[in-house]
Amino acid sequence: MSAQTVFTRRASRWSPRQRRWAAFLAVALPAAAVLTYVQLRANFGVVDPGRVYRSAQPEGSIERVIRERGLASVLNLRGGAPRDAFYAEEVRVTRSLGVDFYDFPMSATRRPSRRELMVLLDLFGRCKYPLLIHCRQGADRTALASALYRMAVKGAGPEEAEGEFALAYGHVPLGGTQRLHEPLNEYALWLKGRRLAHTPERLRSWVEHEYRSDGPAAPFRPLPTGPRERLASGSPPQAGGRPPR
Repeated sequence: MSAQTVFTRRASRWSPRQRRWAAFLAVALPAAAVLTYVQLRANFGVVDPGRVYRSAQPEGSIERVIRERGLASVLNLRGGAPRDAFYAEEVRVTRSLGVDFYDFPMSATRRPSRRELMVLLDLFGRCKYPLLIHCRQGADRTALASALYRMAVKGAGPEEAEGEFALAYGHVPLGGTQRLHEPLNEYALWLKGRRLAHTPERLRSWVEHEYRSDGPAAPFRPLPTGPRERLASGSPPQAGGRPPR
């Protein structure tokens, strides 16, 4: 008698509670293994070879990543404050190496606003490359920004770009993170309903005029370089940066 047959017969005698636990473990253990692997490699990935990379918060390694990849810009979607060691280090290192630092905190569990999408689309059209995109874990907000880059710059359709939301990067669409998929899914339905093909120009027009958001259709303020607190105080952008326009 095979081991599989023995297991099947024993499982048939399990109580409903035992079966629920078995089903939970069948999902939880592989997911835990993936998340452990993600953390061990700092969730680093390549969005566009030689041009755009994605990662979790590069604590203790931001300078190494900048030098290894020749980065010209860093987009921080996590946010932070000067009292946070990871944030202070990132600001210090990017400034000392002449790398543009874009500070744009987003929620990982809320529907993106029109302004947030427009700011990202605008940034991808004018920032210096190579670019690193990161948030805290590199799984959700980073996935959205990476998908937008692929659609706006590489011309990928929304279905293809949605591949940036991957379990391999630790993304699990539960607890609110599934809301970050909404712009891509709604844009795909809009294209299908009108029998249109995706183009970067069509995406930008859709976000500006069709996307459901509480924010105004226009205008929006392009994201300047530098930490938020310094910008709010009226200090000039960091070296290599550009003022708001």
